Amino acid sequence: MNLFRERRCDVKNRIAPLFIRFAACCVLALTGCSDSRGPETSDESGTPTLMRPESAVILAHQILQDEAGALLVDTARRDELAREISHNLSRIREAYPEVADITVRAPYAFGVLLIGLEPELFAVVSALLEDQTGPVMLHTGYAEFDSLNEQLGLSEVVQVFPSSGIVTLYFNEYLNVPAAAAAYAALEGVEFAEPDAYVGDGSDIDMAQSEGRWYVVVRRAWGDCPSGCINEELYFFIVNDAEVERIDHAPAMERAEFRELVMNRGWW
Repeated sequence: MNLFRERRCDVKNRIAPLFIRFAACCVLALTGCSDSRGPETSDESGTPTLMRPESAVILAHQILQDEAGALLVDTARRDELAREISHNLSRIREAYPEVADITVRAPYAFGVLLIGLEPELFAVVSALLEDQTGPVMLHTGYAEFDSLNEQLGLSEVVQVFPSSGIVTLYFNEYLNVPAAAAAYAALEGVEFAEPDAYVGDGSDIDMAQSEGRWYVVVRRAWGDCPSGCINEELYFFIVNDAEVERIDHAPAMERAEFRELVMNRGWW
């Protein structure tokens, strides 16, 4: 289990100033959604920097982590489902170009957790990382914490924040972030665990499959979106093997599949 003392990025810009307990929102939150595939890339110095996955991957990941609840999403299933979702989104965009520019907003950074440690465990972790410039074996003596780190394939400690007792942990992209956060929060020595959530609001897409059909809601949102979009317009689609059908708002909301998607997301 190789850990690195720090990732060269401006982590301070990821701290939401009004939410010290929940700490750090990635600086990518201030940018628009990207459809770049893959969880990370490298800058000119070779330092890894997080990238938002493409829309289909985000949706596939969310669907599978909600279904299974396992700490890691099945890689083969996610990749297969992402291909199917990508195909269906392409069909919608081709048939209805007015929504072609809308992509999925990732709710949080893939493979990243913000962990608030109790003072004793935080001191142990900080001491292990102090003055280290290469790989570090993070054996803290807290058996459950060490075991979960190993089980989930912890690859890096991005940063530690002494003033708040928070560490940012980096895993691979297949981490079920909410389930892993709950697992860490239950451990001895851990005060809380949270996703590295993106701030702001914006246009988005959500979808669900039922009886061989995909029910897709596309949300176009605008107006002061960094603080929470003032305006929105919803588009409803049903996609099957034969066609893409657009449904008007009123009849769409009479269908349980659309109604559940809209209510779960707080779109009205």
